[in-house]
Amino acid sequence: MKLTPQEILSQTFARRIKGYDPDEVKSFLQQIAETLESEIQEKEEMKSRTEKLREDLGKLERKEELLRDTLIAAQKFSSEIKANSHKEAELITKDAEIKSEEIVKHAVIRQMAIREEIKNLQFKRKEIESDIIHLLNSLKELIETYHKQDEEFGKIEYLGK
Repeated sequence: MKLTPQEILSQTFARRIKGYDPDEVKSFLQQIAETLESEIQEKEEMKSRTEKLREDLGKLERKEELLRDTLIAAQKFSSEIKANSHKEAELITKDAEIKSEEIVKHAVIRQMAIREEIKNLQFKRKEIESDIIHLLNSLKELIETYHKQDEEFGKIEYLGK
């Protein structure tokens, strides 16, 4: 049975001879009622505070859930970014390898063409050198022929004098 402070204060007792001092009983009941009133008030404050704390806890739990969801989404996004960047890096690397292979291939082809051109130029130079030597030999023979003719002409003049 629950008693309220008011019930305690309004409680009456039958009087008997040699009973308790009514003033002391009333004073004691007054103290009990005040203590009970204080306890009830404290209990109500605790209920109110507990309810407020539960509300705050609910808000914090919702925030925590939101933060957890945000963190999971951020981690997923981060993983996707990493995966995409790895794929992009692989594509860039593959593209660079293909381009470098093409550059090397073109360089090898160009090198072969240059070597062939050098061989052709060397062959032409030898032909020109050979032609020049042949020309010089021909000129030498011609000059020698002119010298012989000049000597013979010089002999002719002496004969005529």
